[in-house]
Amino acid sequence: MKEQNTGAPRISRYETGQHDPDPATAEALAKALGMPVAYFHATSDVLAELILVASRLPPAKQKEALEHLKSFAASLKR
Repeated sequence: MKEQNTGAPRISRYETGQHDPDPATAEALAKALGMPVAYFHATSDVLAELILVASRLPPAKQKEALEHLKSFAASLKR
């Protein structure tokens, strides 16, 4: 009987933090899921959502959103 080799155990290790994918695998996973690689490296759910929202904007709107966020952050320091 031929043993079926699936990626399920490896994916499970990624999900539980027992193993990190190499950069090429992370890129392939991100592409398959339609997400930016940075999403998987976010240290909180809020940062992950910010990355996801920004990645779905056209480049010019990404720059505009970044300027708004910088302005907002600066206003909190005053």
